[in-house]
Amino acid sequence: MSNNTYLGPKGYTIYKECLEPSDLKVLKEELNVRAYVPTSPIQSPAFPVYREAPKKIYLPRYYGIQNYGPPEEIKIPQGTDIQLNFNGDLRDYQNNIIDIYLKHTDKVWGGGGLLEIPCGRGKTVIALKIIAQLKKKTLVIVHKGFLLNQWIERIEQFLPTAKVGRIQGQIMDIEGKDIVIGMLQSLSMKEYPEDLFSQFGLTIVDECHHISSEVFSRSLQKIITFYTLGLSATMQRKDGLSKVFKMFLGDIVYKEKREDEDPVLVKAIEYKTSDEEFNKMCFDYRGNPAYSTMISKLCAFSHRSEFILKVVERELSLKAGQQLMILAHNKNILTYLYKAIEHRQLATVGYYVGGMKDADLKKSETCQVIIATYAMAAEALDIKTLTTLLLATPKTDIIQAVGRILRVKHERPLVIDIIDTHDVFIGQWQKRRKYYSSNKYKILHTNSGLYLANITDSANEKKTSIWKTLSDTTIKKNKTETCDVYVSQEALMKGKCLINI
Repeated sequence: MSNNTYLGPKGYTIYKECLEPSDLKVLKEELNVRAYVPTSPIQSPAFPVYREAPKKIYLPRYYGIQNYGPPEEIKIPQGTDIQLNFNGDLRDYQNNIIDIYLKHTDKVWGGGGLLEIPCGRGKTVIALKIIAQLKKKTLVIVHKGFLLNQWIERIEQFLPTAKVGRIQGQIMDIEGKDIVIGMLQSLSMKEYPEDLFSQFGLTIVDECHHISSEVFSRSLQKIITFYTLGLSATMQRKDGLSKVFKMFLGDIVYKEKREDEDPVLVKAIEYKTSDEEFNKMCFDYRGNPAYSTMISKLCAFSHRSEFILKVVERELSLKAGQQLMILAHNKNILTYLYKAIEHRQLATVGYYVGGMKDADLKKSETCQVIIATYAMAAEALDIKTLTTLLLATPKTDIIQAVGRILRVKHERPLVIDIIDTHDVFIGQWQKRRKYYSSNKYKILHTNSGLYLANITDSANEKKTSIWKTLSDTTIKKNKTETCDVYVSQEALMKGKCLINI
């Protein structure tokens, strides 16, 4: 089969005449993929990750190699040579990762793969050293504007002589550049001349787990370079489409799990209230829990938001020098919390949400409290002074978010986990708890009533502990540990924020 294949500007190419009709049919079926959404009764539509012409079919590069062997002929250039000196010293584990990756690039057809590296371990710096060693003009693909700016900052620091270009919206600045940062949205949705990317020898996809969607995967059908590199702290997608970026970028060649234990403390506070309307579950017309509606209910319940404000005020007072990030899905609750913190002068406070200018994000990074969406925290957010995370709305996958307080060593990184007791959220808490336990984080549990009582009776704080240490042995319980002390509505209304949202 390899006598009839080649690696070209459209991917791994096979002449259709070399395939039996039945084999071609199976091939197309395998490369028509769909996202799996377990909570949805309606399947997502399938989309192709191949292209075809009357006589040829073009496959994702590494899918073709895995199923049909290395291509006999290489019809893509190796890219423009560059010469950059790396300014800095790497740690031994970083040099080891680079050596492992480079062993996968010594094929006659180039090569590459994926590096799964936890937050705070320097994957951007590792990638820059790889650029310097491969000595090829490089395209770096990012999906957020602030990531583009972060890459430029790191390039200026570690490859100071590099000429940096951009592909963003109407901007196409690539000629004479050593490294070009390209926005994923532009590369996916715009059409470019076929030979435009021939000058690049290396493609790096940052946060590569995002590139598997129908629209974003189109970018990798247009850009075929001699070397490929995918970076992420978490390669696994819940929708089953991890295989898509692996088809285009290669398999995982290095995966790291922290060997040293992070001294993270988790304060898990179960929010309890006697409000019957708040405690009701919402269901859709099929009888399934209406997750989005329930999240909106949490965010709109001012008593819960007021409790979170009391937690913020209390935790900041317990230890000087903390920098706390509040995370939520819904911008309404973030707006409420921001305005209340600012109005009551609890701390300096700044937003960190999508659509902000880089200068405004930088300003927010200096604040004592940072108000952010989960979407922003899920990416390569790099604020080394962060010490504390408060999860204001429930979420299952928090690996990336927690990684934000582990980018540098702090004395005792803190996660404040607000637990909601509705059935739809209990399972999420159990999964978060399992993650904490698997990383040997210390988990302390209480409920909102005890927490509030402790604030109002600080004289007895050291005499009576409100916290219960949760052990690994009770992870599989179906319900959270409870204490029959409910949030006093009157206590929460004291100092109520009168902002309408």
